[in-house]
Amino acid sequence: METQKIKDSEIRQNNDWLVYSIKGRVDSFNFNRYKTEMNDCVEKGTKNFALDLSGTEFVSFSGIRYISDLAKNIADKGGHFALCAPSEKIKRQISIFASLKSMDIYRSVQEL
Repeated sequence: METQKIKDSEIRQNNDWLVYSIKGRVDSFNFNRYKTEMNDCVEKGTKNFALDLSGTEFVSFSGIRYISDLAKNIADKGGHFALCAPSEKIKRQISIFASLKSMDIYRSVQEL
């Protein structure tokens, strides 16, 4: 799959992983677009989905809950969900407001 850039996100294939990168913020203004794009990726049948947060500054409560639910849904279907390069702040927020249980965490996309 080629790299596909959409505004401040990017979708690309990295080995067995479909990687979705977010640049900037996930907030009430753009959450629905990110959610739709990620759902589209997962509905195409990818088993290994990685969320690259190396360029992400902020994730809203709705975004955190969605990421956690998406990871659980992928794991329940026998797939794998990875967070790549999340800041300590974002990891801490996910662990407080949702769960990191269904997620593998990598320091970078290259570690996948």
